[in-house]
Amino acid sequence: MALSRAVARTMLASVFISQGVKAVTDPSSTSVQAEMLRDRVAPLLRRVAPDPIASRVPDDAAAWSRLRGVAQVLGGVGLSTGLGRRCGALVLAACNLQDLVATGGLGRKAFGDPEVLTKVALTGGVLLAAQDTEGRPGLGYRSRTACARTQAGGRTGRKATRKASRTATRGTHKAGRGTRQDVRSATTETKSGLAS
Repeated sequence: MALSRAVARTMLASVFISQGVKAVTDPSSTSVQAEMLRDRVAPLLRRVAPDPIASRVPDDAAAWSRLRGVAQVLGGVGLSTGLGRRCGALVLAACNLQDLVATGGLGRKAFGDPEVLTKVALTGGVLLAAQDTEGRPGLGYRSRTACARTQAGGRTGRKATRKASRTATRGTHKAGRGTRQDVRSATTETKSGLAS
């Protein structure tokens, strides 16, 4: 990983790590987001998860705030270290979008607020970090070049097959001519042997 990428990711992740630590140590700071998670995610988890897990889903908003803070810290660490950076970046983008929705920051008037614009910019930054391929070709480029190589190999194979077929045909014709000449000379020898 290039030094500039490592520094940029660490700088971007530091914002989220500090927010996550604050949410873990002071759950009341993100109570609106925690209540939103509790009201929407907890019922879904209780329906989908197996009974041992469903019985442990917390009803307390402070617990949801801490869970969200832990997710932010883990996502930030993953982004900054490069281990699980894409998954970490997507978790951070989801947390930021949830912040925007919970605080009503998606209205037209809210885009004049510098805090909302900062959150939008950070969301864009982590989405870009999620798509970063570290200078290596992405999956789209790799699949296109593999397809082109396969098609070129197919054309080369068809040319080689046609050439081999022509060579075999010429060989068959030459062998046929040689056999006819051998038959004629054998016939001539036989006739001359009978005549003498």
